[in-house]
Amino acid sequence: MTDEHLWRMEAGFWTGDADFYQQHLAGGAMMVFPPPAGVLDRARIIETIRAAPRWREVDMQGRQIAKPRPDTVVLAYRANARREGDGHPYRAVCGSVYTRFADGWRLVLHQQSPVAGD
Repeated sequence: MTDEHLWRMEAGFWTGDADFYQQHLAGGAMMVFPPPAGVLDRARIIETIRAAPRWREVDMQGRQIAKPRPDTVVLAYRANARREGDGHPYRAVCGSVYTRFADGWRLVLHQQSPVAGD
């Protein structure tokens, strides 16, 4: 899988639906958000995605990638996103960790720290 494919998958976690999450989240995946969401496990992530309006667009700036092992990739970037039906931008610094399983790459950890607008 190319780096660009991983970045497209990352964008899919912003704009994709619950089916996308079912397909691309690892079994023990976690996401970390500021309160009140906090730390979410896989089941809670998918439940939240089903209930929340999705992001209609995301711009990932300052993209960085690290490959500490052949089966592990770490992405880091600054996200500028907008939700469907909401014109207010959301900005955060983000990190994601992917692991390669026998059937492909899966997201195992995603973390977001919102930042004030520019």
